Amino acid sequence: MPNPILQMRGISKSFPGVKALDDVDLELYAGEVLALVGENGAGKSTLLKILSGAYHRDVGEIEFNGQKLGVYTPNESLGMGIAIIYQEIDNFQTLSVAENILVNNLPTKGKVKKIDWKKSYKRADYALKRITDDIMPNALMSTLSTAQQQLVEIAKAIDMEMKILIMDEPTSALNRVETQKLLNLVRQIADTGVAVLYISHRMDEIFTVSDRIQVLRDGKSVANLKTIETNRDEIVNHMVGRALDEMYPHEPQNPGEVLLEVKGVSSGMIHDVSFSLYKGEIVGLFGLMGAGRTDLARLLFGDMVMQEGEVFVKGKKIRFNNPKEAIKNGIAYIPSERKVEGLLRGIPVRFNISIAIIQKLMKFLKLDLKQEEEITHKWIEELKIRTPSATTLIDSLSGGNQQKVVIAKWLETEPTILILNDPTRGVDVGAKADIYSLIEKLSKEGIGIIMISSELQETLAMSDRILVMCEGRLTGEVPREQATQEVLMKLAVGSV
Repeated sequence: MPNPILQMRGISKSFPGVKALDDVDLELYAGEVLALVGENGAGKSTLLKILSGAYHRDVGEIEFNGQKLGVYTPNESLGMGIAIIYQEIDNFQTLSVAENILVNNLPTKGKVKKIDWKKSYKRADYALKRITDDIMPNALMSTLSTAQQQLVEIAKAIDMEMKILIMDEPTSALNRVETQKLLNLVRQIADTGVAVLYISHRMDEIFTVSDRIQVLRDGKSVANLKTIETNRDEIVNHMVGRALDEMYPHEPQNPGEVLLEVKGVSSGMIHDVSFSLYKGEIVGLFGLMGAGRTDLARLLFGDMVMQEGEVFVKGKKIRFNNPKEAIKNGIAYIPSERKVEGLLRGIPVRFNISIAIIQKLMKFLKLDLKQEEEITHKWIEELKIRTPSATTLIDSLSGGNQQKVVIAKWLETEPTILILNDPTRGVDVGAKADIYSLIEKLSKEGIGIIMISSELQETLAMSDRILVMCEGRLTGEVPREQATQEVLMKLAVGSV
């Protein structure tokens, strides 16, 4: 067996009050894809930052290409051929694609070192052509889709003649087609001899693209397995340290009274949609990208103007002109883009939880801080939100815990109808299990739930009924006992 291109031995790293990594070993071989998995807080990001030079290890050794490495910087890491593509793409939106690809090494000419634009575009185009024909080197970054910007980051790594490519949740903002293209590209890159370290919460991706899977839990490496010799359940059990015999806890119950009636609603791309939602029922809303699911959710939450149709809440005809009116009528909406639509960045957890009921907490033009604190601690305990304190800035929490804060905010409004838009997007498997248990608990308490999900398995497992959309229309309503992946996909593409 060839020697590994990278060996990390006995890596430990501590922060005040937290041991992020504890004696972790990792080996990476040229031409392989190693999936690094674990719950949020398991130590994955810390290990990546140590490898990139952003953090310095407290203890341990790193050997790269047969050479032991001392302390080094991110720029030195890049110079060695270690390229990292982070989940949050950080680029220069007002510059060209070529400038972004060559930002650390723009070619120059002449004694005054002017930028050689002809050579720059040629070099950038060469790197781009290795992976796509759809991006021009002179295009502005701001004109590209998220998927295209991911490809530009990969092209940047190709131009640097990388030996190791590290990808941190690269598909979190991509649709199904874009995700499959990226996975194919990852395999192509590995086939050229590049070692790929792939980080993702999505089990389907991990088993599609990886050769080996290494699991971190609580800062320790707990498993290192060949992908073809393991399965999803084994990996999940290693990740959470407990058996997940019942990942999806939903048990259908007899629905109660009608909470919501939607009759012939149209607006924008939504056309003639009708359905009902009953007390204690979970209705899945499934469809492919662009089917209109989010637009329908926003319309029901008063965030879009309804052009035609009628909406009844508990038998009362309602026409929402804004979200405030929807909230007053017992409707809450948890958006899929929590960082953009669900959270107030740069402020504490406690204010993110209380913001939706801030008017109720005002007494004589002052915020009742004691009541806010009581509410915050109630939800931290009930939803098992992992945070050092209620005053911790929301940005420092993991994705799963940020999502729980968003859910807490809306549950504090005491809704009777809860609309969830991709509630487990970008969260780890442990947080997913917690969110599923919460959804089940809320339905048993009588809340009517509409759950939009891009994950078929999640939709099938957690829904009493499934409504399927295609091009802004409902193409089918499928009872739980008749729902299969094949049935839903046929309805989602309009072939039934």
